[in-house]
Amino acid sequence: AMTPHHRRVPLLLGALSLAVQPTAAFYLPGVAPKEFEDGDPVQVKVNKLTSTKTQLPYDYYSLPFCRPAEVMNVAENLGEVMHGSVIQNSPYDIRMGESKFKVLCRKMLSDSEAELFAKRITDEYRVHFIMDNLPAATKMYREMADGKVVTMYDRGYALGFVAPPAAAAGAGAGAKEAAKGVPYLHNHLRFVIKFHKDESFTGARIVGFEVEPLSVKHAYKGAAPEDASQLVLTTQPVGPDLPPQAVSQAGEVIFSYDTKWEHSEIRWASRWDLYLYMGD
Repeated sequence: AMTPHHRRVPLLLGALSLAVQPTAAFYLPGVAPKEFEDGDPVQVKVNKLTSTKTQLPYDYYSLPFCRPAEVMNVAENLGEVMHGSVIQNSPYDIRMGESKFKVLCRKMLSDSEAELFAKRITDEYRVHFIMDNLPAATKMYREMADGKVVTMYDRGYALGFVAPPAAAAGAGAGAKEAAKGVPYLHNHLRFVIKFHKDESFTGARIVGFEVEPLSVKHAYKGAAPEDASQLVLTTQPVGPDLPPQAVSQAGEVIFSYDTKWEHSEIRWASRWDLYLYMGD
C-alpha cells in the first residue's frame, strides 16, 4: 500500500509545477499574495507551544484553550507542510476591517488544568499562531547601552507571566504562594493586523501580524449565560490597570480578544523582513 508520505510527493510536485507557470514565476505555492475585502474572514491558525527553557514543544490544544466545534489540521500549502509541526484551526472569528471586542469562551478549569497552565507559564512557554502564512510576533522595546530605545520582535506571545514574590504578596496572596510567585495567564489577546493597499490590486493585503497579550480577571453582571458571547462584562475596555487572571487553582477563566487594524506602507514582498532579525 502507498504510504501517506509517498502519496504526498506527487501532490507537492504537482503544486510546484503549477507554481512555475509564468504568472507566478517567483512564488511558491500558497505564498502568492491574497487580497481581502472588508468583512472577509481572516483565519487564525494555531501552531504550537515552545520554550527555550525546556526545548520541548507541545501542540496548542494540549492545553485547555477554547476550541472550535471541530479541531482540524489546516496546513494547506508547501511552507506549512514543510514546517513539520501540527497547524490547526481556531475559534477566533476575525473579519477584515472589523475591530469588535469578543468573548472567545468561558472555561471552568479543574485543578489539574490550572496546574498545567501554571506549569507551562513557569516554564516560559510561548504560543505560536499563523495568519495568512505570517507567524504571530510580539513587539518589544529594548534600551541599548547608548540609551537609544529600539523596537524588536519575538515570535509568538508569552503564555503568561509569574508575578515576583513581592508583587504577589501585595496582591493579597497567601504567604506560601507569595514565596514562589503566582502564575498569571494571558487570557485576552489583541491582534494588531497591518494591511497594505495599492492601486495595482483591489482589497487589502496582510503585511503584519502582531499579538499584544494581557491578563485580565474578567467580571460580569448576573449569572453566566450558556452562550459565553452573551456575557455582559464589567471589565471592558480591557487594560493593564485591571486585576490579572491567576491560574494557581481551579476556577473560571474567560478568554477574550479584540482586533486593531493598521494601514502600513510595507509592501507584501517585504512583509517577512522583520522575522529575519528576530531571535528564534
